[in-house]
Amino acid sequence: MTLTDLTVPATSLDIGTGPGTAVPASQPSSFSVLPSLLRSEWAKLRTVRSTYWSLLVAVAAMIGLGAIISAAQNGKTGTTFDPVSISLSGVLLAQLAIGVLGVLIVTSEYSTGMIRSTFIAAPQRRAVIAVKAAVFGGVAFVVGTVASLVTFLIGQAILGTSGVGLGAPGALRSVIGVGLYLGLLGIFAVGLGTIIRSSAGAIAALFGLILVLPAVLQALPASLRDAIDKFLPGNAGQAIFHTIRDTSTLSPLAGIAIFALYAAAALAISLVLVARRDA
Repeated sequence: MTLTDLTVPATSLDIGTGPGTAVPASQPSSFSVLPSLLRSEWAKLRTVRSTYWSLLVAVAAMIGLGAIISAAQNGKTGTTFDPVSISLSGVLLAQLAIGVLGVLIVTSEYSTGMIRSTFIAAPQRRAVIAVKAAVFGGVAFVVGTVASLVTFLIGQAILGTSGVGLGAPGALRSVIGVGLYLGLLGIFAVGLGTIIRSSAGAIAALFGLILVLPAVLQALPASLRDAIDKFLPGNAGQAIFHTIRDTSTLSPLAGIAIFALYAAAALAISLVLVARRDA
């Protein structure tokens, strides 16, 4: 499939044409081209070698780090011992690969100029970005969930008598939650990539929000730090795969809901900007 196969005239109902685009009222709406856009973005994603390498790194990092930490915690018990989150701790590395790939899906097209061809073939700019986010978010969710299940089973086997089964309280929710967290992270990364349009800048912004900002907050007084820390993007989203909660963290559902709001906000801002800027 080529980009020219997807050329669709814009419409007065279009949800995102470029600046100054003429919009005839009698032509199809952006919603009618969504199937073509989905096929196009899926073809782009699966035909780029870096996609497979990045996802492979994410899966290997999740399983590998989870196994290492589980082995280190083998035999431990206690009220604060969380065998589920210990086995799933590899997601902290996996998120790096997912985040970078999500950014590059957009910024690589800007850096090569291919984004102009994309917007010529499909003038519905907002629809293009929304579909990019949906496709990658879906892939990250599926890959993350499968990898999470494998990681959980391996980790619990390594933990031995300290481990739990998938039927333990919060275990299944945590396994699926890892996939949900990575899927939302992918959408968040696509949004930042579209807003910033620079690979280095968007990756720095993403990791700054997810990794650096929580470390910076450690310099604040404990009461202020605890009040802010749990609402940061990464900390909020990661609450979904912890089964033991203290007062400094959000509940799993509240945490993932707040992270979803971050992802939605980044995507919404990107949709506004992509329609106003020149490619």
